Amino acid sequence: MISRIPSYSWGILAMIAWGGTILALDLVRFTPYGLDEGAARGLLLNWSIVDAVANPIVIFGLPDFRALFFVPLGLYWTGSMVAAKVYTLIMTFSAILLFYNWNRQTVSNESALIASALLAIAPITLTQADAIGVGPYLLLIFGLAAWLDKTYRASSRSSGGWLFMQLLLVGICVTLHPMGLAYPLALLWRWYQEPSQDAVSINHRKHVLIGVPIAALVLLVMREGWNLMHWWGNPFTALSRIIAVNPTEEPGLAGGIIFAVLLLGVIVAERRALLGSLVGNMLLFGVLIGLTAADAAWAMVALVLILYYGIPRLIAVNQAFNKNSLLGQRGLVMVVMVIAATVFMLNLREYRQVIQDDVLSAEDKLIQLLSIEAADTKQPFRAASQWPGRTMIACKRDVLPLPPPAKEGEDFLKNIKGITHLMFNPYQPTYRELGHTIAQLGGATQTLALQQGGVIVKIRDVAAKPSEAPP
Repeated sequence: MISRIPSYSWGILAMIAWGGTILALDLVRFTPYGLDEGAARGLLLNWSIVDAVANPIVIFGLPDFRALFFVPLGLYWTGSMVAAKVYTLIMTFSAILLFYNWNRQTVSNESALIASALLAIAPITLTQADAIGVGPYLLLIFGLAAWLDKTYRASSRSSGGWLFMQLLLVGICVTLHPMGLAYPLALLWRWYQEPSQDAVSINHRKHVLIGVPIAALVLLVMREGWNLMHWWGNPFTALSRIIAVNPTEEPGLAGGIIFAVLLLGVIVAERRALLGSLVGNMLLFGVLIGLTAADAAWAMVALVLILYYGIPRLIAVNQAFNKNSLLGQRGLVMVVMVIAATVFMLNLREYRQVIQDDVLSAEDKLIQLLSIEAADTKQPFRAASQWPGRTMIACKRDVLPLPPPAKEGEDFLKNIKGITHLMFNPYQPTYRELGHTIAQLGGATQTLALQQGGVIVKIRDVAAKPSEAPP
């Protein structure tokens, strides 16, 4: 387990070199597109508090507690997308560094170096950091969790600051993603399974077994679950996102099937190791729970499990050949490293071209069109969007969540008084009824765009009355 946070000097130099290379190669886009919706709402919350403007919690609800990590961005770099992306790169590297240090201490420096290097250049790592996605922050918490648990066990106080830091981290983790439940479950499993040795450890155990479930449940109730999740996604498609980088193309299943076989093979081969440590428990539980909402963040956690548990197994298999030469003892490892690194780098090259060509996903294309509509500040504009956080950052105008559908078109028009534009995807089952309601409005609306990502509808009555525009 992690005994202490790793030495800083080499880590800082490595982070500067890694981050500087990513920025120099234009592997991050600094436009307001491609963001994760939860991240956008968290950024808006921090920016609004610092600038003392209307708090988006009132209209968007409580964002996930990734927003706590964004506090420095609100204090020092309000409104800066560049700062948000660079900050997320720092958080991503910190997560990799924590996993490197844990693997170095529990397995070997060799496996830790290989796994961390491959994770650092994996396309999913860069795309998640670019989107300010859940994956890097979830892994950062998993890495901190191992260090906190070790520190708390060594502490003589069972109800001191280390306990409350763990409870806070549990609360943050469960709000990010269903995979966040892996942290409290792993903690409870470890403390329940391990017998207490003395009065101090008995108190530690009691506080963890009582405090962790309470912290997790309270935060889940406050957040009302995970309302931004898309449930029961195709896990093969999600795993394909480990190397797929083009947002306009549906990831092929071939890559997902390969990674699924690797994942299953590593879990079966390393099941004892996975069940034998807190980090292994979190990764295993996270992958299993994440199957209910398989997405890019889940794919990133799956890749971490494959790398940090698969590489040691690969080294052991290679050593079993009992060859005296370097090629005999590490030949298989070198071949796998070269193949993986080549595939990753080729896909990062494609991702660089995607950024340079400003290739956007279907949803972002729709948001970009609406931002053009919002550019004329002399015209009234107040939109209701399926992605209100991302839309507000892109448009820099008032954006609200979508209103509920109504049986009668006239009733719906009354409910959306003051709204000038509606943007959503009518092809998704959740919004089909809303699409039917808008279809009843007839001449009161104008369809500005109908694309694969959704539709933009302009409300004629509101647009025709500038006097009713919000100040």
